Amino acid sequence: MNDSSSRRTAWRQFTLLAALAPFAASFADAPAYVPAAAQSSLTFVGTQQGEKFTGRFKDFDARVAYAPDQLATSAISATIRIKSIDSNSPDRDSALVGSDWFDAAKYPVATFKAAGIRMTPTGPVGDAELTIRAKTQKFAFPFTWKSEGGKAILDAKVALDRIEYGVGTGEWADEGIAGHKVEVLVHLVLVPVPAPAAKH
Repeated sequence: MNDSSSRRTAWRQFTLLAALAPFAASFADAPAYVPAAAQSSLTFVGTQQGEKFTGRFKDFDARVAYAPDQLATSAISATIRIKSIDSNSPDRDSALVGSDWFDAAKYPVATFKAAGIRMTPTGPVGDAELTIRAKTQKFAFPFTWKSEGGKAILDAKVALDRIEYGVGTGEWADEGIAGHKVEVLVHLVLVPVPAPAAKH
């Protein structure tokens, strides 16, 4: 290749990069957050013999990358440790971590992720996947987002069918004993992830 051809090739590469630069900027990573554990909660409402009860998972990790103007790189992920379940009843908790329910010995964690986040007239919605007992279900995950005082607050409420995850088998599959529908409430008080230190 002669010098003139090399210069033309270099010029074309330069002009292509210049043209793509604004689009590359628009796909910058959304800011990342993690929950302030003491202020965040993951709770659920179930029914046992027609009576409602409330429980929570005390040990979970989450990471949220979100900005309303950076939806393409926004995402949510979480890991929930099953043995941290607390339904305000030691006997019930012992059953819930057992093989008929979550089977925490075999499946110690549940995982959640949401991507494809988009803005709707009622707020942001993500395409979510929740895996419990090696069973994965997909569903829409609407949430609210509020920024205040350098922090952000994410709230969400979804209804799940425990039977779809194989949770509550045998006699427990009878809806008269334990309701199939479980309402899950997410409240995350989020703090920014510090930017990595610059290398010298």
